[in-house]
Amino acid sequence: MDFAALIRTMTAAACRGDGAGVAACFTPDGVYHDVFYGAFQGQDIAGMIENYFHRDARNFLWDVHAPVSDGITGYARYVFSFDSKLEGHEGNRACFEGVAICALKDGLIQEYTEVAETVTGLSMLGFAEGRIAGYAAKKGRALLARNEAEKHRIGNG
Repeated sequence: MDFAALIRTMTAAACRGDGAGVAACFTPDGVYHDVFYGAFQGQDIAGMIENYFHRDARNFLWDVHAPVSDGITGYARYVFSFDSKLEGHEGNRACFEGVAICALKDGLIQEYTEVAETVTGLSMLGFAEGRIAGYAAKKGRALLARNEAEKHRIGNG
């Protein structure tokens, strides 16, 4: 399956709550790094979709735009939205945009990582500004903790 079909198969399965269908798009040891829920590997990917995505939201839409791949790495822009089930935010619609970055192996996803504009969606959900600021600070600390950000922490180009 080419990357465009693979990423669209994965996102469609996630939207319908088909955890096994999502996991089938990954290598057996593949990792899905979710921007909110963290990293899930192998068959735990199915549980993440079934036990977190669909516990906290419904009515998912996930549009994939301009997927490209060299056979080793795949990239795709996306727009993702849902209706919240979170207590105090029930029914609020959130919309996010982002980029999926996929390491590929044998025609499947070895590692899925996303860079997403999450603050807009959290605002749409009705989260308090302080909670959003705390989330943004946590994401900033995580970015700077990565090895690839070392020279950026110290400002030495």
